[in-house]
Amino acid sequence: MTISTALLVLAAVCARAEQTDRTAHPMDWVPARELPAEALERLPAGCCGAYISPYTPPEDAAPLDQTPINVRANRSSASGGREITLEGDVELRQGPRLLQTQKAQLNQQTRELLLEEDITLREEGLLIRADRARLVTHSEDATLDNARFVLHESRIHGEASRLEKFGERLLKLSDGSLSTCEPDSEFWRLRAAELALHPEQNYGTAKHARLEIKNVPVLYIPYMIFPVGDERQSGLLFPSFSTSTSNGVEYAQPIYWNIAPQMDATFTPRYLEKRGTLLDAEFRHLSSYFATDVSGAFLADDKGGYDRQAENDIASGELTEEEAYPYKGEDRWLVQLEQTGGRKSRLKTRIDYTDVSDVDYLRDITSSDVDVEYQSSLQKFGAVSYASDHWDLGASARETRYLNEASQRPYKELPHLYARGRYAQGDWLLKLDNDYTRFDLVNHYQRPTDSLVVGERLNTDYRLAWDKRWQWGFVTPEVGVKTLSYQLQQADFDTSGAMPAAAVHSDSPSLVVPQASLDAGLFFERFGELGGSSFIQTLEPRLFYFYSDYEDHSSIYQPLNDTNAPIAFDTRYITFDYNQLFRTTRFTGGDRIDDANQLSAGITTRFISARTGQERLALSLGQIYRFDPPRVALDPENQPESERYRQSEYAGRISARISDRFRLSGDALYDQHDHQLTSASASVQYADDADRLLSLTYRFQRRVSGNDLNPSPADDRSLDQLDVGAFVPVTDSWSLFARANYDFTFDLELDTYAGLEYNDCCYRVRLMWREWLNFDYNSGNQLETVTNNDYDRGYFIDLQLKGLASISDRVGSLLSKTLLGYAEREDNFQ
Repeated sequence: MTISTALLVLAAVCARAEQTDRTAHPMDWVPARELPAEALERLPAGCCGAYISPYTPPEDAAPLDQTPINVRANRSSASGGREITLEGDVELRQGPRLLQTQKAQLNQQTRELLLEEDITLREEGLLIRADRARLVTHSEDATLDNARFVLHESRIHGEASRLEKFGERLLKLSDGSLSTCEPDSEFWRLRAAELALHPEQNYGTAKHARLEIKNVPVLYIPYMIFPVGDERQSGLLFPSFSTSTSNGVEYAQPIYWNIAPQMDATFTPRYLEKRGTLLDAEFRHLSSYFATDVSGAFLADDKGGYDRQAENDIASGELTEEEAYPYKGEDRWLVQLEQTGGRKSRLKTRIDYTDVSDVDYLRDITSSDVDVEYQSSLQKFGAVSYASDHWDLGASARETRYLNEASQRPYKELPHLYARGRYAQGDWLLKLDNDYTRFDLVNHYQRPTDSLVVGERLNTDYRLAWDKRWQWGFVTPEVGVKTLSYQLQQADFDTSGAMPAAAVHSDSPSLVVPQASLDAGLFFERFGELGGSSFIQTLEPRLFYFYSDYEDHSSIYQPLNDTNAPIAFDTRYITFDYNQLFRTTRFTGGDRIDDANQLSAGITTRFISARTGQERLALSLGQIYRFDPPRVALDPENQPESERYRQSEYAGRISARISDRFRLSGDALYDQHDHQLTSASASVQYADDADRLLSLTYRFQRRVSGNDLNPSPADDRSLDQLDVGAFVPVTDSWSLFARANYDFTFDLELDTYAGLEYNDCCYRVRLMWREWLNFDYNSGNQLETVTNNDYDRGYFIDLQLKGLASISDRVGSLLSKTLLGYAEREDNFQ
C-alpha cells in the first residue's frame, strides 16, 4: 500500500482523532493525516495518529550539575539573595530539559525549583503536565502533583495524583493509571495504587492494580510486571479463564521469570474445576552452541473430569464409574525436552523427548483448548552426528508412542548407527551408505508378541555414478549393490534364550542384490507472450530405467519359524505420487530390497516470467512401465496382481502462482484399468494486500484392495474431505473469518467455526463459535459410529491489549494452524 493510499484510508477511519493543527492537543497527539511520511510508515496497524514531540533537545548536553539554567519570564524578583521568583510565561532550559510554567521559585541554596500553575516538563521522549512540581536542578529528579504524562515512543500515557521522576531510570505514579489507547478513545486502562515505569529497562510494575475496560473494572491483580517496549520482563502475566464440559471452569496464572538474556522460565499453576490443580513449567535456554526447551506438567489425584457419554453409559448400566473414568484418583503428568546443538560446529546433536502418563493425557487435560488438532504420536528421539568433507557419521535412538493404541507399532530403534560417504571426481560420484540398527520391543505394545522377532539389521548401499550435465540436458548411468543382513531372535524367548520348538529357518538371513539405473532428461525452451507479459516455457522430458535383481525373501517373510510374521521393523509402502516415478524403491525403511525391471517416463513444462525469473506454472505427468511385475512384497499373503500392475497409474502434478495473490497446487493419480481417479489432492490459496485470505484444500483417496501401495486396507471406503477457510476484512478494523472441514464419505462435519475480529491501535478482540469432533479414538469409535455426544461446542474470545498483554491467544493459534496464509499475515502484522 502506498503512503498516499494509506493516508486516504486513515483519514476516513480516524476522523474522530483529527485536529486542525499540530499544537491543538495538549499531549502532543498528531492525527495520521498530518504525520510526515517517515512517521506514517512507522505507524502501527489500526492507529489513527502518533505522539510527536515538537521539542528537540540539544545534542551532546553536559551533565545537569554542570549545565547552567537559561531563564525567560515576564517578571522576576529576588528575596534575601537566596530565592528567585519568576512569573508570567516562565521558560527554563537546562541541557535536555525544558520547563514551562506561569510561576517558578528557585532556591539557590538548596538548588530546588518549585513550579506552580500550568506546568509542562519536556525531555527526550517524555512530556509531563502538572499543577504543581518540585525539581532538583542538578539532577533529573522531580516530584509532580496532579500530573499527566506521555512516553512518545511506547505510546504509554496516563495520569497520577503524584508522579515522581528519578532521572531516566524510573517514573513512579501514586494513585495513577495508564493506557496505550488513543486520546478520547480509551478501551482499556490500568489503574493502581502504585505504578512504576522503568523506561531504560523497558518494564513497569503495578501494585493493587485493576484492569478497566470501558471504565468497568474486570480484573484485580495484587502485583504485576508488564512490558514497556519489546523486551521480556519477569513477573505475573495476565491470567486466563475458560470453561469446558470435561474440565469445568479453568483458571491459569502464568508467572514469567526472565533469568538472563539467554535464559527464561514460565511457571503456570492451573486450576481445573473437575480435575484438580495442575502445575505446568517451561524452561528455555539459548547459547551459541545449544537451544534447549524443557517443559513438564503434573496433576495429582485426578478427579476424573466429566464426560456426557460416560454419564449416559453409567446411568444405563453399560459401564461402572471406574470403567467410565479410568484415571480418577491417578497422578497424571507430561515431560518434554527439545534441544538442538552444534549450530556452529560439524558436530551436531538433537533431542526430541516427550512422555506422558497415559495416552489420553493430551486429550483430557487440553480439552478446554480450542486447538484440538491433537498429536497422533509422541517421540523419544536423540541423535548425534558429525560431518566431514566426505563422510557423515551419526548415532541415534528412537521410540514412537502412538496415542491411538490400535496404531501402535511394536519396535524401537536402539541404537541406529550410520556412516555415509560421498566422493566426487569430476563427473564421477561414489556413494557408500552403511546403516546398522538394533530393534527391540516397546514397553507399551499391547498386542501379542509371540509371532514377532527382534534383533539387529545391517544395510549397505554402494553406488558408482557418472553424472554428466549440460545446459540442454543430463544423463546419469549408475551401478550399485545393496545388502541386507540380520541377527534375530524370538521376541518372547525364555530367560535361557532358547527358541520355541517350531521349525527354525534361520536366525541370520541375508540378501545381496545388484542394481543399475539410467537417468536422462532434456531441456527445451521457447519464448512467448501471454496477456501482455513475456514468458519462457520449458519442456522437460525425462526417462528413468531401473533394474534390480530378484532375491528370494522367504527367510525374511518367515525368519525363525512357521509362526513368525514377516519382518517389517520400520518398513511400509510409500504412498505413490509423481515424485515416486524416479525412486529406486517402493518401500520406506530397510527390510526389503526391490526387484525391478522398469522404465519411468515423465514430462514437465514450466512457464517462467521473462522479467522476474519467477516460476508461474508447472505441469507434470508420468507413468511407470514394468517389464517384469514386482515379486517382492511387504506381506507375501497380499501379493499385488502381476499383470494388472505392469503399468502404474498415471501420476500428475500442478503448481501455479497465477498472480502474486493466487496460488494453486495439486496431485492426482488416474487408474487406466478402472478408468477412475485413485487419489487427488488440491490446495488453493488467495492472499492480497488488503489481508483477505481464502484457502481451500481437498483430499480424495480411493481405498481399493489389491494394489501395490496398500494391498490390504482395513477399510475399503474412500477418504473424501474438503476444508474451506476464509479471513475477510470488512473495514479497516472489522474482519470476518470462518472454516468448514467436511467428510463426504460419512456425511459428517469434522470442524466448523465462524467468528469476527476487531482490531485497532489500542486492542484486538476475536470472538468465535466452534463445533468440532472430539472423541476418544481408543474407545473403538470410528467415523461411522459418531453421534451427537462426540461433538464439542463452544464460544471463545481472545483479547489483546496492545502495549500491555494478551488475555488468551487460543483463537489466533487455531487460525494459524487451520487457515492457510494466516500465520504469514500475523508475522507481517507484527
